[in-house]
Amino acid sequence: MKKFLTTFFIILFSASALIADEGMWLVNLLDKQMYANMKAKGLKLKANEIYNEQGGAVSDAIVALDGGMCSGSVISANGLMITNHHCAYGDIHALSTPAKNYLEDGFWAMTNNEEIPIKGKSVTFLRKVLDVTNEVNVIADSLDKLGPRGIFFMRKVSGIMETRYKNQPYEVSLSSMWRGSKFYLYFYETFNDVRLVGAPPVSIGAFGGETDNWGWPQHKGDFAIYRIYTNKDGKPAEYSKENVPMAAKKYLNVSAQGVKKGDYTMVLGYPGSTNRYTSSYELKEKYDILNPVISGVRRAKLEVWKKYMDKDPLIRLKYADKYFGISNYTDFAKWENKCIARFKVIDELQNREQELQAWINSSPELTAKYGKVLENLKKAYAAKAEITKITEYFRESLIRGSEFLNIGQRLNSFVNTMNKANKLELSMDDEKVNEFVTDILDKVFTTSDVTADRELVKVMLGYFLKEVPRKFYDADFAKFADSLGNSPEKIADFIFDNSIVTDSLRMRTFFNSKHAISELAYDPILKIVKTMKHPQSTSLDDALLKKAGVDLSKERGLFVKALYEMKNSKNIAQYPDANSTMRLTYGTVGPIEPSDAVYYHYQSSSAGINEKFNPSDYEFSLTEKMQDLLKKGDWGKWGENGKMYINFLSDNDITGGNSGSAVLNAKGELIGLAFDGNRESMAGDAYFQNGYNKMVSVDIRYVLWIIDKYAGASNILNEMNIIQK
Repeated sequence: MKKFLTTFFIILFSASALIADEGMWLVNLLDKQMYANMKAKGLKLKANEIYNEQGGAVSDAIVALDGGMCSGSVISANGLMITNHHCAYGDIHALSTPAKNYLEDGFWAMTNNEEIPIKGKSVTFLRKVLDVTNEVNVIADSLDKLGPRGIFFMRKVSGIMETRYKNQPYEVSLSSMWRGSKFYLYFYETFNDVRLVGAPPVSIGAFGGETDNWGWPQHKGDFAIYRIYTNKDGKPAEYSKENVPMAAKKYLNVSAQGVKKGDYTMVLGYPGSTNRYTSSYELKEKYDILNPVISGVRRAKLEVWKKYMDKDPLIRLKYADKYFGISNYTDFAKWENKCIARFKVIDELQNREQELQAWINSSPELTAKYGKVLENLKKAYAAKAEITKITEYFRESLIRGSEFLNIGQRLNSFVNTMNKANKLELSMDDEKVNEFVTDILDKVFTTSDVTADRELVKVMLGYFLKEVPRKFYDADFAKFADSLGNSPEKIADFIFDNSIVTDSLRMRTFFNSKHAISELAYDPILKIVKTMKHPQSTSLDDALLKKAGVDLSKERGLFVKALYEMKNSKNIAQYPDANSTMRLTYGTVGPIEPSDAVYYHYQSSSAGINEKFNPSDYEFSLTEKMQDLLKKGDWGKWGENGKMYINFLSDNDITGGNSGSAVLNAKGELIGLAFDGNRESMAGDAYFQNGYNKMVSVDIRYVLWIIDKYAGASNILNEMNIIQK
């Protein structure tokens, strides 16, 4: 999930053999045993009411947003679609201005004419899935006869398959499972006229903000509503005033009956990726190197931004979406490492590898096929350990470090383009120059703060100069840094005081008069840009791996295939890693005991909002209207026993991309929206720890109450088929 992600939101698939049948399964593969297990948990639907190629099943109401960044569901006959607020965050932020700040104030369309088209937004429906493993293997074998496989081999295979099925009325996509052990062809229909209908203010949608991220209890009204439009024939179409609301093939009924302990829950959505078939060597690299670097450098970056965002609402508006996008994985990396250590996940993977090696050694055929895979993985990760740390610091501090350093890269590309075109002189009369200045350079000054970025560059350069050895510096940058005493503060100040692209007046003055293109080559920001391009991690990794005599990509593939084959031979139920294809997971509502002597109820209520409310803390502030409504305690028909329930826990198995997924009851009715996981489950990208994995969902009754009492948007409620008590 894109939780405050990029994310990404992450919570896990079951990796335990004891409960593997409850993991995230391909939606078209509901075998008899799995369906029987779902029925035993309380499911009331028939299998073909969940997925049915003929249409009319629950899966026909489930959508992927923006190619799978989030999930959503259709909740009315006229194409209303609901997802998480954090999935809509970027859209709401892009629409917001100081005069109309929809992020802070919320947005509600009371008529169709008030709905706002979102440029570039897409909603995708799954229409059919085919198992094409045999067909793909035949194609691969025929291509093998033409020569060795290259890096684009599977792209060729996909191209052939997609050409074979091009007469289908849908988009076609080939997906590999278990590193090529199985292949499925997916048929999709994508709609590009999507309009914002409603979203609460961020103080409701993200109440508790980063502080509560991955925690429990939470109290977020994490939802937003769009509408999907089609042409008059009901087909996908680009935005047009002539388009009409979608006549949905299937939409979900909404249950206002609430949840209780032990209730069946089911989620269908589009999880992005997991790594449940990882090796202990790969996870140890993440634990020892990647996560500490990422969490450390990104946290420092966020602290700089927050310092300036807290000072000025205009700066907050500039950085809100960027901060939101980075903060999620920053916390995830920290908590993932805590869980890897707490639950001894690396030891668990090593135990699995011992079992795998024993299985491999059990026959000459298996030994010939997989005999050296573990040895080679160990050798590969040892060979590249040092360069991995260096390149990760390099990426986080410079490549992903600063808005203005990124503009420096664009300036360098612009200079190269002009030189290739043999243009020796710069002039705003030149279309390319004018486009560069107005469409690229000007934008950075409206979306970033120069003072904040100056301080950020100082912090990022501090990491770079400390952690990246001088042998990786560009020669010009090394001289430049030496001339300023290798001081990150002095280097940053020199760049921001002298670069053309770090001051809007200086930039305009320069480009409004004629200059030789060669003058730009002396801009000090380009000295860093050259160094930004110097250590190429891929080529350095490849060189070290080649020296070690290991093809890491090949060995990782063999490892996954070996695990898959071993489990098959032992009749162990298994599901493939997430890869943005539709999956189904089921579980039950329930509490959690995260540590010794600690017990958490499975529901949070409005009482918790009042307890956390703090007008001086942005993350826990509320609008005056929300404060008044909470004081009145008028829950209408959405409350239960005098309470308004906000969020609830269940043990469904989901991951990034599932944000906004519909949480369904035993009858397939909408009872909530998945939006987060708990801190105890953060090792779940690689391993499921039974008893600690929880999904956090917003109770649909709170959503309905916000729409009703806060927004007064009865037009939205009237479209839904709401099942009352």
